[in-house]
Formats: sequence, structure tokens, C-alpha cells
Amino acid sequence: MRTFWMKAVSTVLVVAILELTVIPVGWAEENADDSKQHTAAQFGLGAASVFLTIPYGLSKFLFASLGGIFGGFTYVFSAGNEKAATAVWHTSMRGTYVITPEHLKGDKAIRFFGVPPDSDGETLAPGSQEPAPMIPEPMK
Repeated sequence: MRTFWMKAVSTVLVVAILELTVIPVGWAEENADDSKQHTAAQFGLGAASVFLTIPYGLSKFLFASLGGIFGGFTYVFSAGNEKAATAVWHTSMRGTYVITPEHLKGDKAIRFFGVPPDSDGETLAPGSQEPAPMIPEPMK
């Protein structure tokens, strides 16, 4: 009886995961406006974001926790250099913790490593000589 339930549960899980793989990527491009999106597309993106958030969020949380610890060590071993410690803390603790449908559609960037805030608020865009404006990612 136990093997029957194990087979049934594993079959349901495999079918559910396989259904997520057949969600067309083009749905996100075709229906850029959320109000015009089909219910199936919204469900698929929501389900995919949940299933992707679980391993990603756990690894990000672990990385941020270790960054907090090592940032503390950096503060202690650098004789109280707060600038060095905050560089470690900003890089490890800032960034994206939860994958949302906006991330999957490409509307928002996924940042595993946080970007420390600059004093002037500008950085150079890749391949450009002009500074690009900093767009901070809200902490979640």
C-alpha cells in the first residue's frame, strides 16, 4: 500500500513539473500588459516564480547570512573599519530575495549580489563613457 502512494505522489509531482516546462516563453513577450494576460499565463508565471524562489531564496538567504557574519569579521579584523564591513554587507545582503513574475518577464533585473550605493549615485554603463543612473532594487 505504501509503494502505491509513493508512486502516485511521485507521478503527480513529475506531471506538475513537466507542465511547467511547457509554458511558452513567448507568452511574456506577447502579453506585456498584465491586464491583457490570459489566466493561464498569469498562473504559469506565478507558479514558476514560486518554484524558482524556493531554491534561489534559500541560497540567497544563506549567502546573506554568511555575508553578515563575514562582514562582522571584516569589521573586527580591520580594526573597526566600517567602510570595509559595509562593502561586504551591501554586496551580500542587498539584492533580490524573491523571484516574481516581473523578473521572469524581464521587467526587473535579478540581482544575487547587491550593489553598494555610490557617493555620487552614478556608475559607468558597460561599453559607454557616459554615466548611467543608478536604479536601486528595493529590499524585500
